[in-house]
Amino acid sequence: MKLAVLGTRFIGYLLLLAITSWFLFNFLLNSQSVIMYKYFIEKPTSYNLERAERLASSIYQSFKQEVPSPSADNIRVFITKYNDIPFLSVNFIYQDQEGLMKSIIKDVREIDILNAEYVYPIKYGGRDVGTLLVYDINREYQKGLEEYNHTINITKIFFAILLSLLLFILLYREYNAKIEQEKRVAEYQAVHDGLTGLYTQKYFKDFLATEISRAERYKRPLSLIMCDVDHFKKFNDTYGHLAGDNALQTVARIISENVRASDIVARYGGEEFAILLIEAGIDEAKSIANRLKKLTEQAVETAHRIKDKIEHTPFEVDRTAAGTTISMGVSSYNGADPDYKPEYLISEADLALYESKNNGRNLITLFDPETKKFIRSA
Repeated sequence: MKLAVLGTRFIGYLLLLAITSWFLFNFLLNSQSVIMYKYFIEKPTSYNLERAERLASSIYQSFKQEVPSPSADNIRVFITKYNDIPFLSVNFIYQDQEGLMKSIIKDVREIDILNAEYVYPIKYGGRDVGTLLVYDINREYQKGLEEYNHTINITKIFFAILLSLLLFILLYREYNAKIEQEKRVAEYQAVHDGLTGLYTQKYFKDFLATEISRAERYKRPLSLIMCDVDHFKKFNDTYGHLAGDNALQTVARIISENVRASDIVARYGGEEFAILLIEAGIDEAKSIANRLKKLTEQAVETAHRIKDKIEHTPFEVDRTAAGTTISMGVSSYNGADPDYKPEYLISEADLALYESKNNGRNLITLFDPETKKFIRSA
């Protein structure tokens, strides 16, 4: 559930990043398009300096011919007409009666007046009436090119940051996934035996203590089967430790395949295994005694099934068939004794196991908690 939430959140972050990137990318593209249209498409691009100088000189000559009297209206008409030329723009400045500098084009900035490329003083009858200013629009092209390059650089930086961010997110996710995987492996190894894959003795004891408390609280029985591979040291000495490891793995597999999903199987020692059977579901038997009897019968039935399977499963060692047997001890707790401890259940099952081994091995012995006697299961 937690991994699913993290995965959904990660996808959400990527979608948000993609949408934001899409808007920013479109904004930058639109900005570039505006600059391109304004400076390189709207105005013709067949510009050269010599042509501009000729046109500026021609405008000056035309001024003398087309403005017979230097009235503001006549000059404004001329300026408006010649401002339609693609490569140049025109203005006219003069002093009013109070000696202040005025411009025919309204709202013109002083910096624009000073930046005129072509300046022609205009005189009428030897009297200075003003100055004709001709601006080279090539400067606007240069300005547009600078703006365009600036936008291109911003776009490059933006996408470099975006790619770095995506790379960081992917690396961070991979790192987290690796850490999570290592954590799961560490958690698994902490509670599972490295050879057989069964639970460890420590985990089994902790789990048993919890189940004893739960059994007492809900008045439900538990059964424990302790198993020991017969003559395992002799098997190792005869066939070698690798064959012994293979035998233990096979025994562990057979036990796991012959218990219920609710049962817990652990490697308790070198060649010793423990099986905890927990009462599952609602039993029709209402009394504790009947429920305990039924679970104990299930435990003995499970023990017989495992014992027979192991007894009839050969191990191939150097192309030679070898086999082994297993001894078992069964004990049960009825869930009614509030002072019952996990050690009691383990000790009773161990005593029953020793009884099986002392009586010839390959046996199943049941410890009766009522009579404190051992019952050999046929």
